[in-house]
Amino acid sequence: MNGSVSQKTISKAYQTNTISLVLELVLLFSLGISAIVLRSYLRIPLGIPGRHGLEFMAILMIARRVSKLPFASVIAMLGATSFMFVPFIGIKDPSLPVIYLLMGVVLDILYFAFKNPANRLAILSLIGGLAYMVIPVSRLGIYLFTGVIDHSFIKSGFIIPVLSHFAFGVAGALLGAGLVYSVKKIRNK
Repeated sequence: MNGSVSQKTISKAYQTNTISLVLELVLLFSLGISAIVLRSYLRIPLGIPGRHGLEFMAILMIARRVSKLPFASVIAMLGATSFMFVPFIGIKDPSLPVIYLLMGVVLDILYFAFKNPANRLAILSLIGGLAYMVIPVSRLGIYLFTGVIDHSFIKSGFIIPVLSHFAFGVAGALLGAGLVYSVKKIRNK
């Protein structure tokens, strides 16, 4: 103890930038909330199961593509599922929060299984279609184990909801990934 100031031992190169991490988490969380709000209040009278996959998967794919966090889709789905419990959203299916979290997990796993397909829009859109198809496949599993059948299965059978969820998921993921790809291409010019 000689009264002199001690030398810093932590290099600035190893310090984490917590503000940017917190902002990224808030962005992902808010994208999930906006996806569920849009899904709840956008009334498209098509009567086709999975029709909200277009806007929902577009927002989810944007969240997945703009973030470098390994579980970006799960974080966005945490935002969506936490907002499902707000009374004015109108979500009546008690299994939907778990299904949406599972959808985020599937999207993240498939995204990294294909080695982060940055510019391959076809692969990204197929990943989005498979991830959105988790909804009817999970509901089919719930039906097989509990006997509780979903309204879309009563109305359209078992095959149409699975195929339409996949088709709308592909279209939404293509839209979201295409928007991110286009913005990145414009910024790099």
